[in-house]
This record gives sequence, structure tokens and C-alpha cells, in this order.
Amino acid sequence: MPKYSYKARDTKGSLVEGTMDADEKAHVTARLQQMGYFPVAIRAGAAAKAVSPSAGGSSGGGLSKLIPKLGGAATATPKPTNGTPKAPVRSTRSQVNVPKMAGTRVSRTQVSKAALKPAEAPAEKAKTPQPTPASVKPAQPFLQRRAVKTADLASFNRQMADLLGAGIPLVKALMILGKQTTIPALKDIINDINSEVSGGETFADALAKHPREFSKLYVAMVRSGEAGGMLDEVLNRLADFSEQEEQLKGRIKSALAYPVVMICAGSIALFVIFSYVVPKIVGTFEELNQTLPAITQLLIDVSKFTQQYWYIVIGLAVAAVIAFVQGVRTPKGKMAWNTLQLRIPLLGDLIRKREIARFARTLGSLLKNGVSILSALAITRDVLENELVRMEVEKIQEEITQGAGVAEPLRNSAIFPPVTVNMMSVGEETGQLQTVLLRISDSYEIEVERKVRTMTSLIEPLIICVMGVIVGFIVIAMLLPIFSLDPTGGAG
Repeated sequence: MPKYSYKARDTKGSLVEGTMDADEKAHVTARLQQMGYFPVAIRAGAAAKAVSPSAGGSSGGGLSKLIPKLGGAATATPKPTNGTPKAPVRSTRSQVNVPKMAGTRVSRTQVSKAALKPAEAPAEKAKTPQPTPASVKPAQPFLQRRAVKTADLASFNRQMADLLGAGIPLVKALMILGKQTTIPALKDIINDINSEVSGGETFADALAKHPREFSKLYVAMVRSGEAGGMLDEVLNRLADFSEQEEQLKGRIKSALAYPVVMICAGSIALFVIFSYVVPKIVGTFEELNQTLPAITQLLIDVSKFTQQYWYIVIGLAVAAVIAFVQGVRTPKGKMAWNTLQLRIPLLGDLIRKREIARFARTLGSLLKNGVSILSALAITRDVLENELVRMEVEKIQEEITQGAGVAEPLRNSAIFPPVTVNMMSVGEETGQLQTVLLRISDSYEIEVERKVRTMTSLIEPLIICVMGVIVGFIVIAMLLPIFSLDPTGGAG
């Protein structure tokens, strides 16, 4: 049976090293996860290193004598505590509950953390094999599963962090959350992840198989947390990150809700006026058989067109929306639209600052969790929405591969202001780039919120003025014929 050497971290972040005899690498991973460890590296055929207490091993001493068998009786002599020797602890007909792993050798420290269960008959083992990635239930199709809300994912992160911080193994934590979650879509995802992890996959790899719910940013931060033995801390940071994003989006939506409602209500009111109210008044004017003012005639023509060809109006509006959506999905169309967005007064500055805030927070969070600069920039680029800002990030990637820093390629940028670039340069020189980036994001998010409030305060009176002009036009068009009526009815 092949021998594997491994490096793993416990829930406190301490490094544990040792060897195992196993059929394949996946069995080693599953075994370590069941014992509450986070695998960092697993290699075949390498010699093991003993872990001393000073090296950050787990409590109860380092790796010592290996237990040759788990299928039969196993005797472990605990290390004396407080100078008082303890009698050997004998476990009769007991083994660690890892299918197909009989004969795996582990240390006495590992056995103390493993969940020991009564041995099962060989026939029963054959009927219930350990799940493998090939036997895991595939993800449900797009139309058969609803998307999980950001708030629900943030709650999942918090609960996972609390469970892992309390020393509960990853597989058991996933099992607990899977049972207590009441949201069907999230429950299915947690169960799928649990099956993947139980089959030997890392937590990050299992999350990567659900890209709709867990982005590249999320997976990269979890992967760094697993490697550093601080998964619970990373999950708390992810919860903070997603909550801050959701709060900013909520503020923007609430600020724009009133103007949007006014525009929709005004549009519906105008449609009703032109389709039903104006035609009834027009009938009275036509009976008078007099020449109508030009403004009134224009109103009547618009009303007749809306009444007779309303389906054309709605069809053209729908076609325009579809054409716009399809157009911005093409590379050229999206580039043209993003360029136009940045040139719109007020709105362009708002979009630019929102993208800078997103860039700074994403890159700062990734660097803070130990992700390499090139990988962090690649993930940050995918998070951004504006193509012009994405191109600036690509320039940073190209310059870094040639030995430059992050701030230098942005000095001639039309997107990033000089103040931001200088702050990033100082952060690089002092080795605090991630801290500076997070401060930049906080500052720009406050500015974005202030800009949204300013725009809202300007949009509301502007909408009222536009609606007043339209209503005034209709009223004048209706009253002019009445004021110009000929009492003689046109007789000499």
C-alpha cells in the first residue's frame, strides 16, 4: 500500500505533519478532514517529520508511535498529565470510521481527535462505500434551482466561521448547517459541498463547482484560508465583504426607488390620458367644425396614433430594449456603452468612483488573505464591470510581470486620480498595500453614497418639472380651442 506524507493545520492554525498508508490521495484527504485538520500538502513516498510542541503541534505531544492496525484492537497509552501516570486505554473492536482505509497508520495524537465507532462487518462496509467525486450528485440545472441571496450566503459564512472556530471539523460543520438550513436551494448546495469534501476534495475545490453562488474571489480567499489554517477568520471576512457590498447596493436602490416610481407612474398616466381622456374631448371639438390651434391639433394626432397603434408603440419600446441589451453584450457594444457612461455628467463620476471602490476592496481583501498579487489582480479584473477600468487593471498585470509595482502603471491613468495612485505607492513602499487599499475603498464608498444622494435630490425636482411641462402642454392644448370659440358657429 502506498505511503503518503502530509502537512495539515488544525483549527488553531498549528502545523501538523505525518505519514499515512492509503490506497490513494483522496483517502488521506478524507481521513485528515474527519480528524478536524485542513490539508495543506500531500505527497506520495516522502518521509514524515515529527512535530514537536515548539513547532506548533497539537496538544498532547507531537507525532510519536504509529498504530499499525485500526481494524482490530488498538491500545494507546496517553502521555502522563500532572505527573500522574494513567492506565492504558484499550478500545475493543473499534476503528476510525473511514471506509476502505483499514491498515492506515496514524499517530496517537490523531487518534485522540478521531471519532471512534464500533467496527462493522466486512459485508456492511462493501454496501456503504465512501463517497467519491465521481459518485457525487451533480449540480442542478440553472432553471431547476433558484439563486441564493447574498444575505443567505453571508449568514452561511458566519455560521461556518463560528462552528470551525469552536473546533468542529469541516465535514461535521457542513452536516450541521445542511440539516438546520431551511432554504431549499442553499440546503442542496451545502449537501453537495459536504459530499465533495467527504470524498476527498478540498473545501475551496468543492465551492468552485458552484460558480453561481461562490465567485472566483470567494474561492480564492477560502483556498488561502485553508492553506494558512485560518479558514474561520477568512469566512468572517467574506461575510463582512458581502454584507458591505449588499448594504451599498441597498442604499443606491433605496435612493433611486422614488425617481423610478415617479417615472413609471407618470408614463402610465400619460398613456391613459392620450388613449382614453383626450379622444373624448376631441369629439367635442370636431362637432364644433372650427379650425383648431396647431398645438391642439398636434395633441389630437398624438392621441389618435397612440389609440390606434398602441401595439406598435409598445413593440418598438420592447424592441429597443432588446436591441440595447444584445448590443451591450458584444465586446464593441459594451466598450462603447462603458465609455459613454463615464462621459455622462454626474453619472460618469459616480460610476468611476464605484469601480475604484470595488477594485480597492477586492484587491485589498485578497492580498490580506495571502493571495499572490497576479492571481489577486486577475480575480479583481473579473469582478469589475466597466471595460475601461478592466483595461487599466490589465496594464498593472503586464507591468508587474516586468518588475513594476501596482501604483506605477496607474500614474498616467485617466480613471484613477493622482491621490489614489500616490496612496497606493506609499502603501507599497511601507509594505501596507492591502491596508491602504481597504482605506481607499472605505473612502470611495462613502463618496459614492454621497453622490447618489446628491443625484437623487436633483433627479426628483427634474422629474417633477418634466411632468409639469407635459401636463401643462395638455391643459393648454385643451383650453385654447375653448377660448377661441366663435359664438356664431362661423355664420356671417
